[in-house]
This record gives sequence, C-alpha cells and structure tokens, in this order.
Amino acid sequence: MANIVNKTEDDKIKFAVFSIGAVDFALDIMRIKEIVKPLKITTIPKAPRFIEGVINLRGNIIPIVDLRKRFGVKIPESPLSSERIIIAKLNGKTIGLIVDLVTDVLSMGKSDISPPPEIVKGISSQFIKGLGKVGSRLILLIDLDKILTVSERISLKSSSSDSAHQAQDAEGE
Repeated sequence: MANIVNKTEDDKIKFAVFSIGAVDFALDIMRIKEIVKPLKITTIPKAPRFIEGVINLRGNIIPIVDLRKRFGVKIPESPLSSERIIIAKLNGKTIGLIVDLVTDVLSMGKSDISPPPEIVKGISSQFIKGLGKVGSRLILLIDLDKILTVSERISLKSSSSDSAHQAQDAEGE
C-alpha cells in the first residue's frame, strides 16, 4: 500500500496546455522540443489546406500545421499576439504546430485522464487521446501521431523537400 502512495508523483505526466479558440488542449511535454513565436512561413504548393508551409528555424526546415484549420476552428482575422508555434517530434521528424496561446504546464496522473466520451467519437475525435481533468478544468489531450495521416506525411515529405530551398532562399533575403 505504501508503494502506491509513493508512486503517485512519479506516475504523473507533464503536459503543455494551449488554447485553440475557446478550447484547451494539451500535449505531452516529452514530445515538445521548444515553443517559438511565429516565423516567416514559406507556402507549399498543393499541400493540404491545414499545412501552412515550412519555416527555417536555425537552419532546420520544419513543416508547419495550423491546428486551428486541422480541427476546423475559426481563425482570427489578424494574427494574435499570443500565437505560438510548438515545435514537436512526430515519428522521428520535427513538425511545427500553430496554436492561439500556450497557457501553462500541468502534471496529470493516470487517474486524472479518461478516454474521450462516446459523444465525441467520430472524425474529429481521431486527434484526441483522452480528456484531462484538473480541478474543474477539462483539457483535450492531443494524439500527436494522428495529426497527420500516412498519406499526408508522404505528401508533406515530398512537398517540403521541394520547398526547402525556397525557405532557405527566403531566409537569406
């Protein structure tokens, strides 16, 4: 019994919490490399509509996914001053995720996380791993591995390699 009590702190997972529209989402911080202010994005022709393009971050070409578009959330008319790009790892590759606001880092134990309710099961729930409960706050936990389908990853890989030279040229101007 004492071992269970002592393990509670060790069993907690830390999540970076961010907002898209009026909804709070979270991503395991072990998947995040860094969080940066928006940079100049070079568009990729024929990319899916939620792929904004690529950025050149310290010499690394990183594809950028706008999570607002991916989740079907209305995008503000002008960029928000709080907007950020979360640089994360997806299947060994680096990807950037545009969000409205990064709010905090929270620790949640397994007892704080439940599967998504049946009512949200459907096309939009494919990106949701679970539901985090922190006090009265409910936070949707992102399944980063499902943000892009296999075909979207292949399409992005071929498009981003073509656009890599464009982004490096644009950065040099």
